[in-house]
Amino acid sequence: MYKRMIVLKKHDWLQSAARSRSFSAAESELEEALKPRGFKLDPSLPPIPVKGATSVAARKPSDANINVRALDAVEEEYAYVIRADFENESAAQTLLKEHPDDIAGIYVDPHIYHFNDHYCPTNPQEAIGDSNTVAEKLGVSNWNLTGKNVKVAVVDTGIAKDDHIKVERGWSPPGVNVRPGESPRGHGTMCAFDVLIAAPDAELLDYALLQSTGQDWTAFLSDGVAAFASLLEELEKEPRRPLVVNNSWGLYDTSEDLPPFDPGNYSSNPNHPFTQISRTLVNAGADVLFAAGNCGTSDSPTCSDSRCGPGNVGPGASIHGCNGSPDVITVVAITTDHRRLGYSSQGPAGLCRLKPDITAYSSFKGSGVRPRDGGTSAACPVAAGVVAALREKFTANTDPAWDPHVLKALIQRTASPVNRIGFSYDFGFGIINGTNILNGFQ
Repeated sequence: MYKRMIVLKKHDWLQSAARSRSFSAAESELEEALKPRGFKLDPSLPPIPVKGATSVAARKPSDANINVRALDAVEEEYAYVIRADFENESAAQTLLKEHPDDIAGIYVDPHIYHFNDHYCPTNPQEAIGDSNTVAEKLGVSNWNLTGKNVKVAVVDTGIAKDDHIKVERGWSPPGVNVRPGESPRGHGTMCAFDVLIAAPDAELLDYALLQSTGQDWTAFLSDGVAAFASLLEELEKEPRRPLVVNNSWGLYDTSEDLPPFDPGNYSSNPNHPFTQISRTLVNAGADVLFAAGNCGTSDSPTCSDSRCGPGNVGPGASIHGCNGSPDVITVVAITTDHRRLGYSSQGPAGLCRLKPDITAYSSFKGSGVRPRDGGTSAACPVAAGVVAALREKFTANTDPAWDPHVLKALIQRTASPVNRIGFSYDFGFGIINGTNILNGFQ
């Protein structure tokens, strides 16, 4: 079976089902409208509202040169994502051809995984420094900023709260009964801890996207669409409070994807529903960060994670989909003594050549979940904490001049170069440097 997202044009009954978060509320209408043949609708996911996706229907499916910026013109128009299992790819194409008035597009819905710590033979096996070292290297004590009144959503495996890690509230996929802050102590807890290094007073939102399957922590990308739809609601509830979104997860292997330039592709398609809703979230005012991934290479061919696909390792092949979107901040990893972590994915990305954006610290003793907080998974929340601290001072929600694109450009321009070079596909623009930004606005 092939898991796919179906993007449906707006109907009142879809809107009602989305508001009630109920698939059954639209089930009979969906069966009547789509007349399933060669596929089954997935009732575990209610219809999810997404903005801008209906614009895809106005384009020819073969048009690969869609200007993603033009999607702003329909940003207030909703479409709805549902999930289905198809017997084969031809069944999906048949459905699309038979229902052009109802369906805006059909897209791949791959498995997604967290980017956990990974050992690379060319890097030190032991942790290099600790969280205090990271704070010192970042210059946190000189900022007089703590992330107060800033929300940070940790979209991950869930958080185990404690006296240090406090959770404000949260979200979990439909059908998953996980209370915010009460997940097993694991990858999400590590990410939460690492956010607090630079932003100890940030308010954590526990978005437990990735759930255990017994062997790994995984989800479908459509669950990510649901998570980001919830984050959009979070912004609408409190529009004047900054929101930073940390994502230390992504795609290891594109074998579940369709080929590049296929209209249903994810890894290099700006019109995929998840990439679109991510962009809508950024345009609404959220700073969205993604780990680049752990599929990089160095002098040792064994640096990349074993889950990386055979054609998904190294420069130009290891940053997929929204992890490399031009709208998000893409983060790679370095040790506190400035050694590149060989598994750290390398640009260019499928959606943007000028990737990654910045480098942040990893492979240090921190949360205690593991002997070291490692991978680009740790680097990303370290950077997210810096962004949260800066958002205490530079708030896009009250001053449009500080929207996420502006802050991202400043972070790029003020990053500390690695090895005295400018932009590179290994390090982006350099190591994130909040002190440089603050010094420029004294």
